[in-house]
Amino acid sequence: MLLLFCAASHAQEHCVVAFYNVENLMDVENDPTTQDDDMLPHADREWNVERYQHKIQSVARVISDLAKLHNYPALLALAEVENGYVLCDLVGQPTIADADYSFVHYDSPDERGIDVALLYRSDSFVVERSCALRADVEQPTRDHLMVWGELCGEPVLVVVVHFPSRIGGSKFTSRWREYCAEQVRATVDSVRRVEPRRSVIIMGDMNDTPHDKSVKSSLCAATNIKHAASKTLYNPFARVRGQGSMVYRDRWYQYDQIILSNNFLSRSRLSLVEHKGCRGYLFSQPYMLDARGYPLPTYKATDYLGGVSDHLPVYVLLRKNE
Repeated sequence: MLLLFCAASHAQEHCVVAFYNVENLMDVENDPTTQDDDMLPHADREWNVERYQHKIQSVARVISDLAKLHNYPALLALAEVENGYVLCDLVGQPTIADADYSFVHYDSPDERGIDVALLYRSDSFVVERSCALRADVEQPTRDHLMVWGELCGEPVLVVVVHFPSRIGGSKFTSRWREYCAEQVRATVDSVRRVEPRRSVIIMGDMNDTPHDKSVKSSLCAATNIKHAASKTLYNPFARVRGQGSMVYRDRWYQYDQIILSNNFLSRSRLSLVEHKGCRGYLFSQPYMLDARGYPLPTYKATDYLGGVSDHLPVYVLLRKNE
C-alpha cells in the first residue's frame, strides 16, 4: 500500500492532495448541543486527555511520514473532526510545524458533532471563499464543505464530503448517499457553467465504492479514464495499489476517494501523475495496522486499542508543469 516510486528529489515537482478519515477526532469536553457522550472521560470508552493527546500526535505522525515520502500535502481534507479546537491542536503539532497549515471548517448539524475540514498550506493554496453546503437529506448529517481558491496558481473548487453511513443497511441508506451525490454533482456543474476553466477536486468518505450507484451514477464519476472527457469527472480510486482504505467484517472497501475534473488530465499547469497504471494511492505504515494488516482503530466498540484510525489516508499526485 506504500508508494515508493517518487523520491525526495521529485518532491517539489509534485503537489500532494490527500484525504483522511481520522475516526472520531474529538475533544474531552461535553458539547450539550451534540450527542458526544460516548467520547467523554466518564463514558464507557473513558476518553481522556492522555488518549486525546496520543490521538492528535498519531495523526500528525501520519502526515509527517507522508511528507517524508513525497511532500506535505498542499491540501489535506479530514473527516470526523469535532470542531476548530481539535484542528488547532492538530496543526499546532511540532512534527508538522514546517507545513504551516491553516484550515477551513464549519460546524455541521451532524448529531454527534463530527464534521469535515480542509487543511491547506498557504504557500501552495490561496483561499478565495468558502461555505458549508447543507446536505439535501432528511436526516441530520455532515455538511459538504466547499472552498474556492488557487492551487499552485490553478483556479480550483475543492469539495469535501462525508456521505451518510450504511448503518441500518446499505440498501435502505443508499438513497441518502445518492441524494448527496446528486446535489454535489449539480453544484459542481453550476459552478463550472460560470467558470469552465476552474478545476474541481471532490474528496471524502463516500461510504460507497467507486462502482456503487452514488459515486458512479449519481455523481457520475468515470472509473475509466477513456470516459472522463464525456463525464467531466474522473475517479482514480477505481483501481489502487492495495486492497482498500478500510475493513468491515474482514472485507476491504474503497470508501475514501478523491475525484478530479478532467482538467487535470489535459491542462498543462497541474496534471495527474500515473505510475504503473495507478493514479490513486493509499498510505500506510506498520504502526497504523494491526497484526492482520488491517487499519488499527482507536476503539473497537468500547475497548481502547490506541490506533490512529480505522481508515487509511488516500492521495493523488499532481505534477507541476511550467
